[in-house]
This record gives sequence, C-alpha cells and structure tokens, in this order.
Amino acid sequence: MALHWRGSEEVLERSIALTRSNDPVWRARGADILSQLGVPERTYPDQCLTAVLTLLADEAAFVVCSAIYALHHIDSLQAAPHIAPLANHLNDDIREAVAFGLNGVDTSKAHEVLLKLMRDRNTDVRNWATFGIARQSDIDNSDVRSALVANLADADDEVRYEAAIGLARRRDIRSLKILKQLLHDDPDDIFAREAAGILLDFSGIETDTVTLLGALQRLDRWGKGFPFRQA
Repeated sequence: MALHWRGSEEVLERSIALTRSNDPVWRARGADILSQLGVPERTYPDQCLTAVLTLLADEAAFVVCSAIYALHHIDSLQAAPHIAPLANHLNDDIREAVAFGLNGVDTSKAHEVLLKLMRDRNTDVRNWATFGIARQSDIDNSDVRSALVANLADADDEVRYEAAIGLARRRDIRSLKILKQLLHDDPDDIFAREAAGILLDFSGIETDTVTLLGALQRLDRWGKGFPFRQA
C-alpha cells in the first residue's frame, strides 16, 4: 500500500483519526495503515502502537482482528500481553488472530496461550497455534512435546503437518511415520526435508530426499539403536 511506503506524519495523523471513526470499516482501515507505516524503515512505531491498542476493545470483531494483526507487525513483543487475554474470546476469528499475533513471541505467557489454542475447537486457530509452537519457537519441554504429539492425531491435515514438523525439529522420534509419509507424498517439501535432516542429525549435510527416506526407514526399523530423545 502506497500509504505504508509514504509513512509521513500526515499519514500517521489521518490514520489515527480513522481509528476513531464512527464507521468500523474505517477503524479497521486505520489499523491496517498503521500496521506497517513507513515500511521498510518504520516510522512513528510508538504512536502507531498506542493508537491501535485502543481498538482491542472495539465492539466490532473484525476491527479487533485488524488491530491484533496490526499490533503483531508493529511490535509483537510489546503487544503480546494485551493480545493474550483475547485467547478466551468467543469469536473464532479473534482467537485465530491471537494465535497468529503470538507467533514468534518468545515469552512463557505467549507459549502458554499457544499451547492452549492448540486444543481450540476451531481448525484455523489450532493450525496457527501449532505452527507458532512448532516452527516459530524453539521451546522444548514435556508439555510442548505432549501437545505436538496430541495434534499428530488431529482431524486436519495442516495441523498434523505442523505437529510432525515441530516434533522432528525437536528430534522426537514420534514424528517419524508422518514425516516419512510427507516426504513420500511430496519429495520437494523443503520444510519436511529440513525437519528430517534435523531428526536424523544431518545438520549441514546436503542430502537428497531418497537418502533421507532411506535413513528414516532404517530409523523406523532399528530406532532403539539410535540416540534420539522421546519425552
């Protein structure tokens, strides 16, 4: 958006005015503009954060969603404590936005909320939360592994995928069967290939998919002889 690139004080002031409009569509548009004002070199981040935070209490769910997405772009770490309580919201779209908004936030509270949202009734919420724990965080403990293992049995393909990638990145052998299937179905899946390399401790070694599958098959057959961790 041209206004993002412009990033001037005039754009800032007009966008803040939009967030105070009587029309919820314009309030959401104001948040959208402030979300990335001045990209690639951000301008007025503190003013943008303050203005958008007020929209978290908006009566329109789609405005709240726009605010959460905007806050993630402005400063996800500062915004996280304000976003996290909305994980209990009744609106599915808002909880999905929270799961997205907490991605990459490396705090115990953010991890706690994402682990909760991994069990959400809504598929998209579970998917974003699982992705956040699996690939946007390096946290590794028994609670994280248990949550990822539980989502290996999820009804949704994408949730199962993220759970398998997350477990493999933590070198947990319980990812093995799904990982083999993923590489069999799509030999060019770079994320599954990378995860398999981590699981097999092939770090820094360029390995083709056939070699990875062979090594995974041997691990599946003689896994007890390999030094892999399993919580």
